[in-house]
Amino acid sequence: MDTLSWLFNFVPWWVWVVIAAVLLAVFWQALLPVWLTLPKWLKGIILGAGALFTAYAAGRNRGSKDEREQRAKADARAVQTRKETDDEIRNAPAADVDRRLDGWMRD
Repeated sequence: MDTLSWLFNFVPWWVWVVIAAVLLAVFWQALLPVWLTLPKWLKGIILGAGALFTAYAAGRNRGSKDEREQRAKADARAVQTRKETDDEIRNAPAADVDRRLDGWMRD
């Protein structure tokens, strides 16, 4: 997984908002004159893009979290199935085990 995907998948949306707030707090003196000279329609586009980015990051983070939960459930089912299969083979008679495993063995 590349770094950008990792950032979107594992960093919560509110962290992006905090990062933006910190950057604005640090660079507000340089950004304020530029912001005041921008037309209102451009300010709206910039704020809308920020809102869209926040929504995108939130959705991507939630989707990644859901996928990790599904993968954990699938892993738990696989472990349970493996345990049941091991118990079934361990408790079966030797002749039955040989007969069932002959299909998987090559000579």
